[in-house]
Amino acid sequence: MRRRKRKLTATEKAAKKKRQEEYETIFIRGKMKRIRRSPTVEGMSVDDFIRANADPIFLLQEELWEYLEAEGEIDMDSGRRRSSVTTADGRELVSFITTQGADDLIVAYAIALDDAGEIASLILQRTPKYEIFLPPDERGVSVSHELHPRDDHELVRRVVVDGSHVDMETTAATYRLDVSAVNPEEAVHARQVLLRMHEYGGFELERR
Repeated sequence: MRRRKRKLTATEKAAKKKRQEEYETIFIRGKMKRIRRSPTVEGMSVDDFIRANADPIFLLQEELWEYLEAEGEIDMDSGRRRSSVTTADGRELVSFITTQGADDLIVAYAIALDDAGEIASLILQRTPKYEIFLPPDERGVSVSHELHPRDDHELVRRVVVDGSHVDMETTAATYRLDVSAVNPEEAVHARQVLLRMHEYGGFELERR
């Protein structure tokens, strides 16, 4: 005799619904596998939600470097040209600096833009323990400026720290920064990380 299918209780239905929300079924080499679903926020993956909603200030403060994508000089939403705030002597004004001193040595300058409250990132990054795996001409401190994205791998060649001024020459450009508006503690941390970067060679560092 064929066994009659029992109806699920309300508790069992709730548990089944929860399992369906938490897990999904995929096929691997012809076999079904149940895996936990990736977490979502408002129906979007966490990565997509962060990219769509987080502003650069949040990303810099939370050290989410991988989400900082170069957008170029044109704002893709408004179509307007994005430009930095410059001082009387033509230096880009820095609002704040975030640093990281673990395996990845990072100094990220948040450059103020003409749109109040908006910033663009200028990031210096070096990962010494992996440099041995790179060709000699790719070793050193890499540079990425959000307003001036480049196809070539850009490296620092010289940095001059003179009070509230930071000038850097790279393989592609020269950047002149004014950090007078930055918290003094952040400026000190930035100099300390620059010194650690310099210990591994590859560029000149001058402090006046």
